[in-house]
Amino acid sequence: MTDAPLIYVARCRLHRNGANLIQALHVVESFDRIGVPTRLYLPPAKGVEVTARLRDFGIDDEIDLRLSPWLHTRFGLWPFFVRHLGELRRARGIFTHNLIVSRWLARFGLRHVLEIHDADRDLIQGGWMDHVVGCHRSRTIDWLVPVSRAAARVLIEAGADPERILVAPNAVDLKAYARLPKFDPARLDHPTFVYLGTLAADRGLHIFDALARRGIGKAVLIGEAEPGSDFAAPANVESRPFVPHHEVPGWYGRTDITLLPYPPQLATADSMSPMKLFEALAAGRPIIASNLPVLRELLEHEKTALLVDPEDVEAWVAAVQRLQSDRDLAVRLAHAAAERARDFSWEKREENIARACGWL
Repeated sequence: MTDAPLIYVARCRLHRNGANLIQALHVVESFDRIGVPTRLYLPPAKGVEVTARLRDFGIDDEIDLRLSPWLHTRFGLWPFFVRHLGELRRARGIFTHNLIVSRWLARFGLRHVLEIHDADRDLIQGGWMDHVVGCHRSRTIDWLVPVSRAAARVLIEAGADPERILVAPNAVDLKAYARLPKFDPARLDHPTFVYLGTLAADRGLHIFDALARRGIGKAVLIGEAEPGSDFAAPANVESRPFVPHHEVPGWYGRTDITLLPYPPQLATADSMSPMKLFEALAAGRPIIASNLPVLRELLEHEKTALLVDPEDVEAWVAAVQRLQSDRDLAVRLAHAAAERARDFSWEKREENIARACGWL
């Protein structure tokens, strides 16, 4: 096996807080941990102290992170590939989740692995399907790694080779959740519900408002509104500013029932693999989630979660009240969630990818 590293090329900005960046950092750290040395290229991050920023994201190990000015949006990407062409050709493999990066890799004839996060919005609506399927069939894209079975079906129906598609849902840093206090069913008399993430009208936040307004429990929304958004937190909930990612497990420890109220109208609802789901599992709390096909890939009603109509507020209220009245069910769901989380460590995920792609 070559001593050259795996090269991961992305365009996430280190000073932002997007899920794609968090995922990319954990992927690189986990590839390193399983014996696949990986070098991550990102755009520059002016004014960011890199080591401190990585700690914010819960990255404990030293990773090979290179900030390249040629990945900045002001450049057309081709200077990056001209400058690094030799390095990319010698690499153990090339990995990306960015479709524009994939297109440039293909233009330089560089075989690579492409992770697919959103089949419907990016590939179909965004017009990228012909590029992805064509490059996959020609093996310029060696493997496709969709994060859900729904996304894999879209790719196969469009003509991608099913023999070189690996479904790899997102994952969670299990160590970060290992020391959380155990679920306490006595707290269900007046439970706390915590939401962490982007504050927007399409995130099901009205469910938290409804529960708080009826006095069923305390709702806390933690995050920031999207730039340019006029979203205002409902009056009945406690609103807190964004917290660094390494503080997220602690907030799950304050949660008594985890709510995942994804609406079907969410742009990514057809093929997503939300990291919140895996964090909720690892926290070991009873979960109530939207009854969507993509979530049913990972959750089973009354076994690992209660699945309810995402648009029926009364169904969410009834599900919470059911857990309050049936503490044995709540305990079983909490325990089953923690057990299910064991299947979704970052290391296990990247080992599956590395073995499929021949990097191990």
